[in-house]
Amino acid sequence: MKTKLMGILVLLLAAFSGIGSAVEPELTFRFVHTHHPSSFPPLLWIHVRNPSYMAFELANEMAASMLVVDGISFPRTETTFAGPPGLAAQGEWEGCLPLADYASPINLGKHRVSMKIGRTSSNEETIRWTEPLNWRQGNVKTREKEVREAAAALKAGVPRTCVEQWLTVQDGGPHESRQVRYYLEPFFKVVVPYSEPGPQGRQGEAVSGRAKVYQENRVY
Repeated sequence: MKTKLMGILVLLLAAFSGIGSAVEPELTFRFVHTHHPSSFPPLLWIHVRNPSYMAFELANEMAASMLVVDGISFPRTETTFAGPPGLAAQGEWEGCLPLADYASPINLGKHRVSMKIGRTSSNEETIRWTEPLNWRQGNVKTREKEVREAAAALKAGVPRTCVEQWLTVQDGGPHESRQVRYYLEPFFKVVVPYSEPGPQGRQGEAVSGRAKVYQENRVY
C-alpha cells in the first residue's frame, strides 16, 4: 500500500511540476492555395496547441506573431483576430489567416515561409507566389478552371472557417445533411461535405471529403 501511495505521489508531482512554469505552444502551419494564379488568395492554415497546465493568451500572442519569409521576419499588422482570446490548459485551436495580415511584401517567385509566436517557430513551407487574378477579366472557361482548382485545394481536415474565407455566399434552398452548398459568380456551385464539430478546444467543423463543382443559377 505504501509503495502504491508513493507511486501516486510521484505521478502527481510530475503532473503539477509544470503548472508554475511557462511552456511554449506547439505551432504548425500549412498553406491552403491553388497551384496556378487565381482570384483565391493563399491562406495560412494554423494549428496551435497549448501543452501547458496554464491557460495560453492566444489573441495577445497572435498580435505579436511574425511571418518569416526567406529568413526575414514581418510583424502582424491586422489588429482583429477571429480566433478565441485564449486556450485552456491542454487546449488547441486551428483556423486560417490571410497573408495580408502580415506586412510581408512577397515578390513573385518561390519562397520559404514559416511562422513565429513568442519563442516558438513553426515548420517551414514553400510556396510559389503569383499575382492574384481578377476572374472577371477572363471567361467562363477560365473561371470554371480556377473554381475547380480552389475546390480541389479544400482537402479533408481544412476547417470550415477557412473554407468560408474563399466561399463566402451560401446557396439557398435545402442542403443535404453535413453538406453546405456555396454559390460563386457567375453560375457555379461548390458543395462541401463537413465532419461533426471537433473535440474541445478546436473550432467547429472541418472538410470531410471531396468538394463538388457544377454549374447552376443561384437559389435565393
